[in-house]
Amino acid sequence: MTVVSAAEEGAIARAIAMVQGGRLVVIPTDTSYAVIADAFHAGAITHLRIAKKQAEDVALPIAAGSIETIRGVAVLGDIASDIAAAFWPGALTILTSPQASLSWSIGASDSALAVRIPNNDVALQILTGIGPTVMTGAQQAGQAPITTIEQAQASLGDAVALYVDGGELSGAVSSVLDMTGAHLRLLREGQLTLAALREIAPMIVKATG
Repeated sequence: MTVVSAAEEGAIARAIAMVQGGRLVVIPTDTSYAVIADAFHAGAITHLRIAKKQAEDVALPIAAGSIETIRGVAVLGDIASDIAAAFWPGALTILTSPQASLSWSIGASDSALAVRIPNNDVALQILTGIGPTVMTGAQQAGQAPITTIEQAQASLGDAVALYVDGGELSGAVSSVLDMTGAHLRLLREGQLTLAALREIAPMIVKATG
C-alpha cells in the first residue's frame, strides 16, 4: 500500500488510474475517509467486500462528481432533483431506484440505491475522473467513521492500493433521505438537518424507527 498527500502533484491522477484499473483507493470526503472502487468492475467490488467483510447482498452506495453522472445510474424525479440541486455537493445521501438498464454487482437487484456527491475538492476531482463509483466508509461494519489516514490504514491495510491523505476530517455523517416510497423519510439526521431539508421539501418526515 502507498500513502500520498492529496496536495502532492499527480496524486489525483494516480488515484483515478488505480480505480479504473480495478484497485481500491481510500480518499477524503466532506465527512470521513471512504474506500472507493469502480462501480462496474466486478473484481474490485468483490475485493472491497472482502476487505470490509461484507456480505454480497449488502447494497453498496454510489458517489459521483456531478448530478448528471448520478442520473446515469439512479432515478431522480422532480423533488429529488430539487433537493439534489440544493444540497449537492454535500453531506446528503439519497435512497432512490437504480436505472433499470444497469448491469453491476453492487447488491441485491431489488435494493434501493444510495447516491451522493461529497463536498470535498479532492473527492470531486477523483470521482469526476472515474464516473459512477462505489464509495463507502473506510471503517469496518459497526465501527466509528474514520477521520485520519492512519485509522484507514489500520482498518483496510494492504487491501487498498493507494491512500490519499487529506488531513484530519470531522467524522460527521451524511444525512440519509429515503425517496423510494410514497413519503419522503429522513432515516438519519446527520450534518444536514431536517429543518434545512424542509426548506426545499416541507413534506419530509423524520423516520421514527
